[in-house]
Amino acid sequence: MRVKALLVILFVAGLAASLALAGSPKPSAEAQTTTTTTTTKKPKCDQVELKGKATVGSLTVTVAKANKRGRNLVGTAVTFVVPAGAKVKAKACSTNGAAPLMLRELHVKVAAAKP
Repeated sequence: MRVKALLVILFVAGLAASLALAGSPKPSAEAQTTTTTTTTKKPKCDQVELKGKATVGSLTVTVAKANKRGRNLVGTAVTFVVPAGAKVKAKACSTNGAAPLMLRELHVKVAAAKP
């Protein structure tokens, strides 16, 4: 009987505490402020996946990190030459189907030279 009475008391105390904490007083009209935030929407990104063969070109990258063998290149600009016929796989972002495309991911595979 004592256990049941203790459980009922704990239940009522918990219910009263939750009701007391649940409602917060509304601020007076003088204390209310309104904040308006205006943000510009980013253009919608339509992901485009492209595959093809490259023409001769180059890509310049400023090196931020490198492995042990390329450690001396960190902080410098490195130019990669892309040979004609290299297989290219690219993921890009198109805005309303218009160019230019914003590159998201790039894979270039060059066939090994035949001896």
